[in-house]
Amino acid sequence: MKVIESLDEALYSVMSWLVFYPMTLWRTVVQPQKMMDYADREVSDRPDEQYDDAIRPPLFLFLTLLISHGLEVATVARNPLLSDTHGLAALVDSDLALLALRMLLFSLFPLMMAVRLLRRQRTRLTHASLRRPFYAQCYTAAPFALMLGIGTLAPNMPFAGARTISAVIIGAGMLWYFAALARWFARKLHVSLLVGVGDACVASFYSITLFVFAAIIVH
Repeated sequence: MKVIESLDEALYSVMSWLVFYPMTLWRTVVQPQKMMDYADREVSDRPDEQYDDAIRPPLFLFLTLLISHGLEVATVARNPLLSDTHGLAALVDSDLALLALRMLLFSLFPLMMAVRLLRRQRTRLTHASLRRPFYAQCYTAAPFALMLGIGTLAPNMPFAGARTISAVIIGAGMLWYFAALARWFARKLHVSLLVGVGDACVASFYSITLFVFAAIIVH
């Protein structure tokens, strides 16, 4: 009976994603600031009442990377990294391992943004204080990762102008993400948008540096 009850709950959770994932993605793309505020509020609720009308932020990021990975499998069939047997790349020997690696790499962005905010607020860095901004940033990191993934796949499409479309998608994703970051820092720190842009630049620099460093190590 316990197994059946667990299966029942698991099946409902998976099927509910079909409804709540597109809702969460649309709300995040259209109103990123409201979704980050929503994440802040929900963290304080009781565990069984949190995120009752959306996907939890870390899970939302994971599902987005899963979709991006699925699109890659359907388009490219096999990532070259899976065939690389040199160095640490040999550890990435399956689609599941590659998905886990991408989850780790893209989670660096929410982590660095959250740490930067707490440092600027002069708030003590603890598990409890870090969770709130990290969850908020998972919402905006997901569409950014999806657009980046789609953009890198566009050149593989068999039609003219694929590279131009790729550049447009990646550029739009980066612009949207950076604008959301700048406004978030400005609101949370009660500073001007220009100062928010500066904080977004610093946090983005750390995130990209760690991202590239980790990618180089794996390759």
